[in-house]
Amino acid sequence: MIESIKSRLASTEARGPKYQVLCTAIIEAISRGDWKPGVRLPTELELSAELPFSLGTVQKAYGELVKNGLVERSRGRGSFVASSRRQMSDPWYCRFLDDKGTLLPVYPRLLGHKIVAKDARLTELFGKTAKIVRIDRINSISDEFEVLSHFFCAQRLAKFLVRLPTEKVQTANFKLILLRELGVPITRVIQTLTKPAPRTWRALRLRGRPHLMVEGTAYAGQGSAVFFQQLYIPENARRMVFDSELKP
Repeated sequence: MIESIKSRLASTEARGPKYQVLCTAIIEAISRGDWKPGVRLPTELELSAELPFSLGTVQKAYGELVKNGLVERSRGRGSFVASSRRQMSDPWYCRFLDDKGTLLPVYPRLLGHKIVAKDARLTELFGKTAKIVRIDRINSISDEFEVLSHFFCAQRLAKFLVRLPTEKVQTANFKLILLRELGVPITRVIQTLTKPAPRTWRALRLRGRPHLMVEGTAYAGQGSAVFFQQLYIPENARRMVFDSELKP
């Protein structure tokens, strides 16, 4: 197993922090089938002894892989390649194309939710009296880069969403849940593209260079907003897809 990592490190130009270089090599080994789901990984000590990385670097790389759902840890047994992760069902915003024009898989990870203080913009969208909840997710785009999602909606809708099983909240298209389970049809979406300030990017502790922020406001009928979403997209080489047709 370690030999496959050595060969990938030797054939790839090292870019970025050392832990990220190691992460990339392990991700390639997993995605190309060198390391199958359920296979026990070398220990952190074994890797640091065989590779030109310190123990701290290996530990950070493994921690990143665990956080992204690629590796699972079992106390007393070690680290294992995770079983296949669930992709986001019917992604609506986070859609990127590979070189052949095929949609890249989106692997979401739920970060949590909280009631947020309203600013002038949220007040205009949702009204003065509504309590607003923000649901945060990280969307890994085919393990190439990560998109941070902030999803804002009124507490009365958020209560339903956050009470769903974690796996469903993590992978769901909220638009479809609102339609199918709450009977709230989205009839109009306004989207904007801006470039976030580096200061905002640093405050969010996002990796990569600030590239784009996509904002989408969804409406039901001619009434007030149903939800508002922000996507923070790092610099990448992929094409993003926008589809104006609202499919049920």
